[in-house]
Amino acid sequence: MKRIAAILVLAVILAGGAIALAAQPVDTHTPKDVIGKNGMVAAAHPLASAAGIEILKAGGNAIDAAVATGLALNMVEPNASGIGGGGFMVIRFAKTGEVAVIDYREMAPGASTKDMYASEQSSKERWTIEGGKSVGIPGTVAGYFTAIDKFGTKTFKELAEPAIKLGEEGFEVSEMLAGIIKDNYAKMAKYNEPENVPYFDEYGLPLEKGTTLKNPKLAKVFKELGEKGPSAFYTGWVADAIVDSIQKAGGIMTKEDLTKYVAKMRTPVTGTYRGYEIVSVPPPSSGGTHIIQMLNCLEYYDVKAMGHNSLAFMHTFAEIMKLTFADRTAYMRDTDFGYVPIKGLMDKDYAKTMVNQISPDKIIASPKAGDPAKYESGSTTSFVVVDQEGNICCVTQTINYFFGSGVMATGAGFMLNDEMDDFSTNPASVSAPEPYKRPLSSMSPTIVLKDGKPFVALGTPGATRIFPSIVQTLVNIIDHGMGMDEAIEEPRFWSNGPSVFAYEDRIDPALIDQIEKLGHKPKKYTSYDAYFGAVQGILFDQATGTMYGGADSRRLGEAIGF
Repeated sequence: MKRIAAILVLAVILAGGAIALAAQPVDTHTPKDVIGKNGMVAAAHPLASAAGIEILKAGGNAIDAAVATGLALNMVEPNASGIGGGGFMVIRFAKTGEVAVIDYREMAPGASTKDMYASEQSSKERWTIEGGKSVGIPGTVAGYFTAIDKFGTKTFKELAEPAIKLGEEGFEVSEMLAGIIKDNYAKMAKYNEPENVPYFDEYGLPLEKGTTLKNPKLAKVFKELGEKGPSAFYTGWVADAIVDSIQKAGGIMTKEDLTKYVAKMRTPVTGTYRGYEIVSVPPPSSGGTHIIQMLNCLEYYDVKAMGHNSLAFMHTFAEIMKLTFADRTAYMRDTDFGYVPIKGLMDKDYAKTMVNQISPDKIIASPKAGDPAKYESGSTTSFVVVDQEGNICCVTQTINYFFGSGVMATGAGFMLNDEMDDFSTNPASVSAPEPYKRPLSSMSPTIVLKDGKPFVALGTPGATRIFPSIVQTLVNIIDHGMGMDEAIEEPRFWSNGPSVFAYEDRIDPALIDQIEKLGHKPKKYTSYDAYFGAVQGILFDQATGTMYGGADSRRLGEAIGF
């Protein structure tokens, strides 16, 4: 009888049917800062935060704890990130004030071409977002080992222990994860044998809320990485599993492609906003540059006097976002493959040319890219770690869409990314695919300083909503005096074109009516919708040495301090 019921449920899911989920308790959204003095981790899942804290208490530094947190997230939030993807790590060292950026963004396979996604067949068969053709060369393993070798104090084997325990002993599937598995069931079932997917039960159906999820195959991979290092991933049996799975799903990646992957050290982008110093990631992420660009524009306004999420602020910031996205489309790409006018985009005089285009009573009908070159001179999951010495490690990483390409590395227990979707399908674009090129990103792990000392560190997933969400959170803190978690939980909005205005339904409907009259086209999302990201952050009180952690309830975020 149970088998028959399972088959009926399977039919419903494959037909696109939905299984109702109970509403998440409202009180999870109540802002509440977590306080700590000796160390803190803010991540998208409490078990991942706990893994990072375990390493800090065992004497590890922020970099060690960040790697442990990321590995644990691969187990407990497998839909959003993992060793099948890539990301960026921003590290600030307390003793010197120096900042390091590790770029472990994925790369395009060697057989990639600028027109590989330009055909009608590509669009029809969704080549950029699922299946083997959507997979970029994963960088997370290389990034983690680079961080450990250069800046860590513990071995990968030690840092993987909390994640390995989660994989072998299992953890309870949350309502949120169960819903995400169901939503992506058809994609995963299309490209994998049911027994290869740890998120399916013995009948090949999505795991339900309250069941135990184990992933011993991924735990085995982590153990092997601890014994053999990154070569176990890029040249060993895991590499065979990656390539075989991708090619079986129609992809073009080869084992030679995997051997060519290198994590890169980058120079951070920096800027200022009302006396605060902003430090963030450079291209191939557009996020850091555009955070500074948008804050430069907002600096020309009295944001505090405008009022939080007022009509004037929402209209003005929507217009700033539109102009910024026009520049993003025109200029942003992997700087190893062409020039990007980064300094011009972050110049305050260039921001003035943007602000001069904004009218208080109507939208810009056709936002166009500016000419930042005149001002030149000489975005998933996110988490933040601070150790007892005050070192900060801020990370954003991803496999792109939930459960990425839908393709799992057979026998290895991890999902492969679909980051090739972040390339432009237009062969003429500066961001079109090329061999070993890194796709444009919006990921923006960011550290903010005041008088040379840490003020706030934060990051978020959310695709092209990432850097606008970071800016809104910073404005909430700097201009409106909010605490960390309060700033995170406030409703958000987003715009990237002449008429788009996405917003959470907690924003006053009367204001939305007025926004529409100015020419925006509002699109409503539910309260605390993960579409707008899931900010994780830590706010510093230098006077008392206290840290205040905030974690976004749009996911299962939790900060833990001690």
